[in-house]
Amino acid sequence: FAKGGATAHDVSLMRNTVGSALGVKASGGVKGIDDARMMFQAGATRIGASVGVKIAQEAEGVTPTAAVGGY
Repeated sequence: FAKGGATAHDVSLMRNTVGSALGVKASGGVKGIDDARMMFQAGATRIGASVGVKIAQEAEGVTPTAAVGGY
């Protein structure tokens, strides 16, 4: 519920607090595949991002061509 969205530090703090019994969702602040990887490395089990297509394209090695956030 912060202004800037999740940070890797936030995710790590939540993961350490809840242990492995619960999932941790990183939402907001995820702008691309590098951010998504940081969140997973910090302990996120899922990502909430409006740039899901961009992340998938980057994972496939495709240069995203669509405007981010455009529908």
